[in-house]
Amino acid sequence: MITDESALSILQLDRSASAEDIIARYETLKFQYKKIKDETGDLKTRLAYQLKQIELDDVYIYFRRKQVI
Repeated sequence: MITDESALSILQLDRSASAEDIIARYETLKFQYKKIKDETGDLKTRLAYQLKQIELDDVYIYFRRKQVI
């Protein structure tokens, strides 16, 4: 279950983050994780970063449902 604290922790932000900060951080991390996943040849690393992308999407959905973003 995602909470405000865990969602902000995943995004590496603090409680003072604005909606714009949350969206910008989400997009930055999503791009970085996709790039790492696509460039690595190691299956274990690819799967790890795919899970990180899913986790980011869950955080995005969480904040959308709470109408924070």
